Amino acid sequence: MHSTNKLENATFATIIFWGMGVSGLFFTQDVIADLREHINDGRGYQLGDLSHLVFEIIAVTALGFGMLLLSIYITDLKTKNARQRETLHSLRNDFDSHVHAQFDDWSLTPSESDIALLLMRGLASKDIAELRNCTVGTIKVHSHNIFRKANVSSRVELMSLFLDEFMDVGMQSAPPRAT
Repeated sequence: MHSTNKLENATFATIIFWGMGVSGLFFTQDVIADLREHINDGRGYQLGDLSHLVFEIIAVTALGFGMLLLSIYITDLKTKNARQRETLHSLRNDFDSHVHAQFDDWSLTPSESDIALLLMRGLASKDIAELRNCTVGTIKVHSHNIFRKANVSSRVELMSLFLDEFMDVGMQSAPPRAT
């Protein structure tokens, strides 16, 4: 489930919470009005009136308990959402550090490192050449050197080196999925 879905679930649950609150207030007011009416009139409860009052008291209690559980659920959703944001932020930072450490291990030059990042972002050689103000041939030479140093034969293999590791780290930090 994506974090936006969790946010939407929290929003939906909040709307339901307030709907339950309004309903609870209505039933509570009705119970108080019934009790006040019977006390002011000095009359006892008939079986029908008593069952109506008991039903309303049960409804108020159930709504109150439901609101308590729903507020716990909403708080839990918001906490999980914040935790996932922190995890994603941490993974991004760790991934960036890992990429640069790997580039250092491969002994990429600063130019090769820049080009490798642009290749991993999916930019075409022509676009990289324009960004770096050089020729496509220069980018192809750097790309070939990057692939050789990384022991891969294409940009897809280069990206997969990092993507596989990133996914492994993400899977380790993700909660188990229900089946």
